[in-house]
Amino acid sequence: MDKHKVIKGQFFTKEHIWLKKQIIEFIKNSKCDIAYDPFAGAGDLIKCSKIYGIDKCKGLDIDDKLGWNKNDSLINIPHVDNAIIITNPPYLSNYSASRKKVFEDVKKYFDSSAYDDLYLIALDRMLEAQDYVVAIIPETFINSNFKQFNRLFSVTILEENPFVDTDTPVCVACFDNKIKKLNSVLIYKNDEFINDFQSLNSLRIKSMNDVVLKFNDIHGWLALRAVDTTNPNDMIRFDFKNNIDYDWNNGIKVSSRLLSLIQIDVKDEDKKKYIDECNSILYKIRNISKDLILSPFKGNMKNGVRRRRLDFATARAIMELAYKRIYGGTLF
Repeated sequence: MDKHKVIKGQFFTKEHIWLKKQIIEFIKNSKCDIAYDPFAGAGDLIKCSKIYGIDKCKGLDIDDKLGWNKNDSLINIPHVDNAIIITNPPYLSNYSASRKKVFEDVKKYFDSSAYDDLYLIALDRMLEAQDYVVAIIPETFINSNFKQFNRLFSVTILEENPFVDTDTPVCVACFDNKIKKLNSVLIYKNDEFINDFQSLNSLRIKSMNDVVLKFNDIHGWLALRAVDTTNPNDMIRFDFKNNIDYDWNNGIKVSSRLLSLIQIDVKDEDKKKYIDECNSILYKIRNISKDLILSPFKGNMKNGVRRRRLDFATARAIMELAYKRIYGGTLF
């Protein structure tokens, strides 16, 4: 990818598939008459403003070659009366910046922020400037350390990719800048209402670290496929290692997060039952949360559903719970 685009975190939208009915309704209900994009890029978001009922547009960008008034909107965004920000801010984590050897180019932004990604810094700047904000941002946002979730109106998870140059899983965050309880923040998946933000978070289970187990142990008997493949019949699951399509003779890296062998002390006669309990808990979590408490993974399955990844902290919590079901403890 062009280093110029990497430094600026530029990914341009080319499709209007992000404009779900609830997002159009939010924009219209704002009563704003200017579509304002402080990270305007190619201008695709505000150039389609007539779709959501706004005729006037204003754009800014740090890249003066794109034809907008020049402004570093990660530092400051000028206020515009009666405008709603509709934007796709830059995405670039400090880790990715270091790995791509461009950290020095963006260091000044991270030095003055507690956030680890440019889009989170951008959200703060936008909420300082305007009351209404619509932002296409990474779906990992809902699991982030963002400090102003209580200013959200809704989040819409997109399973179709609105970009031409990245497959980063994204969502659309709509802010009205009114402080509220999280049970008033609406969560959608595509066009479907799923839950409120507080209820979704309440579905997360946490490890108690009270069962001894070890991930990425080549001698482990329990296998975990921790990411969905593109095949809907080969999704995240716990299983015997011989039932997972992988050559374990190649070993397992200590850093592996997609496949793992796990050592946990379960009686031989209980191992099948234990696997079934782990998967039962996993499937229940996926079903009642519509997958949204699992991390998004790049690309979709062949049925169009977003691929997901099971983080090891949640996997540990699932295994502890299954262990207690078999050998005594609370039920899920």
